[in-house]
Amino acid sequence: MTRRRDTEPSSQPDAIVERFAAERVRATRTSIRIAQAMTEAIKDDGRSREEIADAMSQVLGERVTVEVLYQYSSPANERNNIPAHRLMALVAVTGDVRILNAALQDTSFIAIEQRFEPLIRREVAKERLEQIRQEIESADAEWRAAK
Repeated sequence: MTRRRDTEPSSQPDAIVERFAAERVRATRTSIRIAQAMTEAIKDDGRSREEIADAMSQVLGERVTVEVLYQYSSPANERNNIPAHRLMALVAVTGDVRILNAALQDTSFIAIEQRFEPLIRREVAKERLEQIRQEIESADAEWRAAK
């Protein structure tokens, strides 16, 4: 399966945070943006909706029909938003994290590959270490001034 990735421009050759180009998922409401992201991910996947629905059914252990996929991905059908467990199955089946990043767009969160977690932990630890160094320097300065 070859998937075309239309991500936001990045200063890096490989974007760490994969996103759809803004014009592909432009919406004022999150539910509509998710529906658009689903449509785009399904298009980019290269498989038919039937194949994707069948793969989701296998992942979930429950039947997902093509008709339900159409309902979930229709911005006009606001009463049939995709449940979280089925959204996660779609991401797992398509391998397209851009769906999650479209859903998270109006939050302070992003979805990234698990392999980047150690790098994030390292950077957080470096920030804590710098705070501790500054605290030590401040305490040293107070100590010297008190002599």
